[in-house]
Amino acid sequence: MALIACPECGREVSSSAAACPECAYPIETGTSRVSVPALVPSMWKMALPLLGRVLLGTILASVGMAEEQSVAALIGGIIIGGSAVPAWYRAKIERMKAGRSAAAMEARFENRMTELEQRHQLQIAQLERMHQGRLAELEERVDFAERLLTKRAISDESG
Repeated sequence: MALIACPECGREVSSSAAACPECAYPIETGTSRVSVPALVPSMWKMALPLLGRVLLGTILASVGMAEEQSVAALIGGIIIGGSAVPAWYRAKIERMKAGRSAAAMEARFENRMTELEQRHQLQIAQLERMHQGRLAELEERVDFAERLLTKRAISDESG
Protein backbone atom coordinates (compact mmCIF):
# COMPACT_ATOMS: atom_id res chain seq x y z
CA MET A 1 0.00 0.00 0.00
CA ALA A 2 1.61 3.22 -1.19
CA LEU A 3 0.68 6.84 -0.61
CA ILE A 4 -0.19 8.88 -3.67
CA ALA A 5 -1.17 12.54 -4.07
CA CYS A 6 -4.84 13.27 -4.68
CA PRO A 7 -5.23 14.91 -8.11
CA GLU A 8 -7.87 17.30 -6.73
CA CYS A 9 -6.57 18.56 -3.36
CA GLY A 10 -2.98 17.25 -3.28
CA ARG A 11 -3.38 15.41 0.05
CA GLU A 12 -1.56 12.09 0.46
CA VAL A 13 -4.02 9.21 0.07
CA SER A 14 -3.64 5.47 0.21
CA SER A 15 -3.43 3.92 -3.23
CA SER A 16 -6.01 1.34 -2.17
CA ALA A 17 -8.59 4.00 -1.20
CA ALA A 18 -11.63 4.37 -3.44
CA ALA A 19 -11.81 8.13 -2.92
CA CYS A 20 -9.87 10.90 -1.19
CA PRO A 21 -11.07 11.29 2.42
CA GLU A 22 -10.59 15.08 2.20
CA CYS A 23 -12.38 16.02 -1.05
CA ALA A 24 -14.06 12.71 -2.08
CA TYR A 25 -12.27 12.73 -5.44
CA PRO A 26 -12.30 9.18 -6.91
CA ILE A 27 -8.84 7.61 -6.86
CA GLU A 28 -8.00 5.51 -9.90
CA THR A 29 -6.11 2.39 -9.01
CA GLY A 30 -4.64 -0.31 -11.16
CA THR A 31 -7.81 -2.33 -10.61
CA SER A 32 -11.32 -1.34 -11.56
CA ARG A 33 -12.50 2.21 -11.11
CA VAL A 34 -14.86 2.78 -8.20
CA SER A 35 -17.52 5.38 -8.82
CA VAL A 36 -18.45 7.80 -6.08
CA PRO A 37 -22.18 8.51 -5.92
CA ALA A 38 -23.20 11.94 -7.15
CA LEU A 39 -23.91 14.51 -4.48
CA VAL A 40 -26.43 16.36 -6.62
CA PRO A 41 -29.92 16.06 -5.08
CA SER A 42 -32.59 14.34 -7.06
CA MET A 43 -35.16 16.58 -8.66
CA TRP A 44 -37.94 14.78 -6.79
CA LYS A 45 -36.40 15.67 -3.46
CA MET A 46 -36.78 19.32 -4.35
CA ALA A 47 -39.93 19.13 -6.49
CA LEU A 48 -42.30 17.33 -4.10
CA PRO A 49 -42.36 19.97 -1.33
CA LEU A 50 -42.60 22.70 -3.95
CA LEU A 51 -45.45 20.90 -5.72
CA GLY A 52 -47.34 20.51 -2.44
CA ARG A 53 -47.02 24.20 -1.63
CA VAL A 54 -48.09 25.27 -5.11
CA LEU A 55 -51.08 22.90 -4.97
CA LEU A 56 -52.14 24.27 -1.56
CA GLY A 57 -51.69 27.84 -2.76
CA THR A 58 -53.71 27.17 -5.91
CA ILE A 59 -56.56 25.65 -3.89
CA LEU A 60 -56.59 28.64 -1.51
CA ALA A 61 -56.44 31.08 -4.40
CA SER A 62 -59.33 29.40 -6.22
CA VAL A 63 -61.45 29.25 -3.05
CA GLY A 64 -60.77 32.91 -2.38
CA MET A 65 -61.95 34.20 -5.76
CA ALA A 66 -65.15 35.66 -4.26
CA GLU A 67 -64.65 39.12 -2.77
CA GLU A 68 -65.62 38.10 0.76
CA GLN A 69 -62.93 35.41 0.74
CA SER A 70 -60.07 37.47 -0.74
CA VAL A 71 -57.82 36.81 2.26
CA ALA A 72 -57.63 33.16 1.26
CA ALA A 73 -56.64 34.22 -2.27
CA LEU A 74 -53.93 36.50 -0.88
CA ILE A 75 -52.56 33.73 1.34
CA GLY A 76 -52.65 31.33 -1.61
CA GLY A 77 -50.73 33.77 -3.79
CA ILE A 78 -48.13 34.29 -1.06
CA ILE A 79 -47.68 30.53 -0.69
CA ILE A 80 -47.27 30.09 -4.44
CA GLY A 81 -44.79 32.95 -4.78
CA GLY A 82 -42.92 32.17 -1.58
CA SER A 83 -42.44 28.50 -2.39
CA ALA A 84 -40.06 29.12 -5.24
CA VAL A 85 -37.53 31.15 -3.23
CA PRO A 86 -36.59 28.51 -0.59
CA ALA A 87 -36.54 25.78 -3.23
CA TRP A 88 -34.20 27.87 -5.39
CA TYR A 89 -31.86 28.55 -2.46
CA ARG A 90 -31.89 24.92 -1.40
CA ALA A 91 -30.99 23.81 -4.93
CA LYS A 92 -28.25 26.44 -5.11
CA ILE A 93 -26.75 25.31 -1.79
CA GLU A 94 -26.81 21.67 -2.90
CA ARG A 95 -25.09 22.59 -6.18
CA MET A 96 -22.44 24.51 -4.28
CA LYS A 97 -21.86 21.57 -1.92
CA ALA A 98 -21.59 19.12 -4.80
CA GLY A 99 -19.79 21.40 -7.21
CA ARG A 100 -16.38 22.26 -5.86
CA SER A 101 -14.15 21.36 -3.00
CA ALA A 102 -12.30 24.01 -1.06
CA ALA A 103 -9.05 23.17 -2.85
CA ALA A 104 -10.66 23.52 -6.27
CA MET A 105 -12.24 26.83 -5.30
CA GLU A 106 -8.91 28.08 -3.96
CA ALA A 107 -7.15 27.06 -7.17
CA ARG A 108 -9.83 28.82 -9.22
CA PHE A 109 -9.41 31.92 -7.06
CA GLU A 110 -5.63 31.86 -7.52
CA ASN A 111 -6.01 31.47 -11.30
CA ARG A 112 -8.43 34.37 -11.41
CA MET A 113 -6.11 36.57 -9.31
CA THR A 114 -3.16 35.73 -11.58
CA GLU A 115 -5.29 36.55 -14.62
CA LEU A 116 -6.32 39.90 -13.12
CA GLU A 117 -2.73 40.72 -12.19
CA GLN A 118 -1.60 40.03 -15.77
CA ARG A 119 -4.41 42.20 -17.12
CA HIS A 120 -3.42 44.96 -14.69
CA GLN A 121 0.22 44.79 -15.81
CA LEU A 122 -0.87 44.94 -19.46
CA GLN A 123 -2.99 48.02 -18.79
CA ILE A 124 -0.10 49.72 -17.01
CA ALA A 125 2.20 48.99 -19.95
CA GLN A 126 -0.38 50.38 -22.39
CA LEU A 127 -0.75 53.54 -20.32
CA GLU A 128 3.03 54.00 -20.14
CA ARG A 129 3.33 53.65 -23.93
CA MET A 130 0.46 56.04 -24.49
CA HIS A 131 1.82 58.68 -22.13
CA GLN A 132 5.45 58.33 -23.17
CA GLY A 133 4.80 60.40 -26.31
CA ARG A 134 2.99 63.04 -24.28
CA LEU A 135 5.83 63.15 -21.78
CA ALA A 136 8.39 63.74 -24.53
CA GLU A 137 6.24 66.57 -25.92
CA LEU A 138 5.98 68.17 -22.49
CA GLU A 139 9.75 67.96 -22.01
CA GLU A 140 10.26 69.74 -25.35
CA ARG A 141 7.87 72.50 -24.24
CA VAL A 142 9.69 72.92 -20.93
CA ASP A 143 13.05 73.17 -22.74
CA PHE A 144 11.58 75.74 -25.14
CA ALA A 145 10.16 77.77 -22.24
CA GLU A 146 13.53 77.66 -20.45
CA ARG A 147 15.31 78.91 -23.59
CA LEU A 148 12.80 81.74 -23.96
CA LEU A 149 13.23 82.73 -20.33
CA THR A 150 17.02 82.59 -20.64
CA LYS A 151 16.90 84.69 -23.83
CA ARG A 152 14.56 87.21 -22.18
CA ALA A 153 16.75 87.40 -19.06
CA ILE A 154 19.81 88.05 -21.26
CA SER A 155 17.99 90.74 -23.24
CA ASP A 156 16.77 92.42 -20.02
CA GLU A 157 20.32 92.49 -18.60
CA SER A 158 21.77 94.03 -21.73
CA GLY A 159 18.97 96.53 -22.25
